[in-house]
Amino acid sequence: MASATPRPTPADFSFLAELIPQLVWTTDPTGYHTYFNQRWIDYTGYALEDSVGDEMWNNLLYPEDRQRASKRWQHSLDTGEFYEIEYRFKSKEGDYRWFLGQALPVRDEAGRITKWFGTCTDIHDQKMQELALRKREQDFTTLADTIPQLAWMADEAGSIFWYNQRWFDFTGTTLEQMQGWNWQKVHHPEHVERVTAYFRKAITEGHDAWEDTFPLRRHDGEYRWFLSRALPIRNEAGHIVRWCGTNTDITDQKELQEQLERAYSDLEAKIMFRTLDLERELQQLRQHKGA
Repeated sequence: MASATPRPTPADFSFLAELIPQLVWTTDPTGYHTYFNQRWIDYTGYALEDSVGDEMWNNLLYPEDRQRASKRWQHSLDTGEFYEIEYRFKSKEGDYRWFLGQALPVRDEAGRITKWFGTCTDIHDQKMQELALRKREQDFTTLADTIPQLAWMADEAGSIFWYNQRWFDFTGTTLEQMQGWNWQKVHHPEHVERVTAYFRKAITEGHDAWEDTFPLRRHDGEYRWFLSRALPIRNEAGHIVRWCGTNTDITDQKELQEQLERAYSDLEAKIMFRTLDLERELQQLRQHKGA
């Protein structure tokens, strides 16, 4: 006859709770803390008899995290749902570190919660990296939305996945409308095929840069001329992983250039006509003298 599978004993639980690197705790069904492992005591500096209870743990949280954590914990107590939250816990040295708090209810055969088993996992280093990355992203977004150009990024195949806010303000479109190759919708119909072909050529051949000039439709329907430039971003192996580009409004410069060209043409015409007039006058003078 096969022997029954041995059931874990309280001693097994205590051994495991002291072995794992997390701060471990348990509560009764109402949320009253009944147990903390040695790692909790070592981190907080509070002995077990000073840690048990309803609210002591919340007092060790960063002030800005307390209400949010208390509300989330109460929701789990009321519903029996899995508890998970990130918050900052105070150490015995007085500094705060980020932890991931998680807890599961333990139920009896009738489905009633008999206790909660929880852990606090130190995620401070990962959280600092995440916050630093988020800060860099915010700084990049602020910079990208501040520059006067329309800016965009495309993947290695030329499919655009990001525009700055000035692009949307100018075109009156959304990312859903413009992502991929849908930027063609705001290009002048007389230029879009040429622009697309030239851009595809740069993408396919892996050019070191791309530059073109073309009109884009503004949100009010007016077309304005832009100088567009893009550079590839390469990985360590030298493969292109994305393209970063800008569109600079050159309408005023282009109109000024056209005015100068017209003025130059007018001047050339005036000089030519004046030269012809002088030649006629000279011929008439010669004829007059010859008579």
